[in-house]
Amino acid sequence: MEDVLIAGAGSAGIPCAIRAAQRGLKVLMIEKDSEAGGTLHITAGHLSAAGTQLQKEKGVEDTPDEHWKDIQRISRNTADEVIAYKAVQLAPSTIDWLQQCGYVFHEKTPVIFYGHEAYGKPRTYFGADDYFGGPIMQPGKAVLKALLPLFEKLVNDGKIRLHTRHSLVKINTEGTRVVSVEAKTGDTIKKFSAKNYVLTTGGYAANPDFFASHHPGKKLFSTARHTSTGDGIIAAMQAGGIFHNAEKYMATLGGIEYLPGSGRVDFWQAWAKVSNSHDRKPREIYVNEHGLRFMNEHDLTVDERERIVMQQPNQRFFVVFSETALEAGPPLISQWNTLKFKEEVQKEKCCWAAESIEMLAHKINVPVENLINTVKIFNECVDNKNDSLFGRTCLEHKIESAPYYAVLVYASSLISFGGIKVNEQLQVIHQSGAAFTNLFAAGEILGAGATSGNAFCGGMLLTPAISFGKWLGEIVG
Repeated sequence: MEDVLIAGAGSAGIPCAIRAAQRGLKVLMIEKDSEAGGTLHITAGHLSAAGTQLQKEKGVEDTPDEHWKDIQRISRNTADEVIAYKAVQLAPSTIDWLQQCGYVFHEKTPVIFYGHEAYGKPRTYFGADDYFGGPIMQPGKAVLKALLPLFEKLVNDGKIRLHTRHSLVKINTEGTRVVSVEAKTGDTIKKFSAKNYVLTTGGYAANPDFFASHHPGKKLFSTARHTSTGDGIIAAMQAGGIFHNAEKYMATLGGIEYLPGSGRVDFWQAWAKVSNSHDRKPREIYVNEHGLRFMNEHDLTVDERERIVMQQPNQRFFVVFSETALEAGPPLISQWNTLKFKEEVQKEKCCWAAESIEMLAHKINVPVENLINTVKIFNECVDNKNDSLFGRTCLEHKIESAPYYAVLVYASSLISFGGIKVNEQLQVIHQSGAAFTNLFAAGEILGAGATSGNAFCGGMLLTPAISFGKWLGEIVG
């Protein structure tokens, strides 16, 4: 019998398998996809840690406790005091371990990153080839590139038995002890047994039905990996595990539904730079489905923007601007230059053009009088250098020259916030209050609500996933 069965070969599962196999344990791994990697195939790859050697080399004095206090600030004290604190304590050793595995950090790291609410000190890390402030062209696969050779060698050497295309469907228990799990491959159900079980199957941000049942009134526009369907969460719940933290749900800004009605957005295909004004000063206004401005497009923090947009109808808005703003600086959609943008406008799927504001309002189906009046008032604000409604300080571009443009942008989900409840040892908690003796969980199956709270704390999903997976690989068995 294997010492440990790991369900899910992704951000947490791969480190767990590597460290367990390196200890000489017999490791069995099941993975629903045809290849290992999970969300490591699509993540931007941002990590966070405090008190690292890289910080010291840059003259940054920092500690895990300071990192924890910053997470409390950003999350408004909603991050889990046990799980998130454990994550920041393990994070520095994770950074060191990745370097030992061949991970090459970008020369600019650590940095203060503004894609999410910024930390007070430079604590964000990413790979040398990962995205940083330029055109968004490819996922941050630096972690996968570093770990995959180690993982594949252990698989090839027979130290990790990997079964791909096996989806976890059931956890069989006797009281609070797991005795086996069942996985589906094709039309066949297989049963596997081990001494210990680690769930690293990820989140549910690609499962519209599960999302709808646990986030009533919210809209799912997913940019998650297709495998993020919550299989491990559902199986754990059926076995008596506790699902919690769904109320901490947040969505991130910039998603563009390239195929209308699909409910899918893709960070690497088309993403609007609307989350902050550090990366790009706005030359546009944002209007909701009523044709009204609803926020200060320039001066708000990332967190403030996200919360305001989530209160808008269907968690979406239109970015409206005119021809003069189109080429006056960096593009709104990072992957599209002006020529590409105008090609997409002709398709009228996610962006539109018109020769008048009235015609634009008809095309995007917002009240005509409202949009005309909204643009008129904004242009007066630009003339007067005073935004009396929202206090915007960047007022450089009027909306006054045809053609006029609109881009539909969504608050979307790359990650999920609800997850399975665990204790400090990462044992899954049963509804009785007792911990399963041999069932553990790590990664997004715990939910971003545990490690990030009701907010986006940079690097506090990927880093804890790697850290917790690695830690379990070192202690379970």
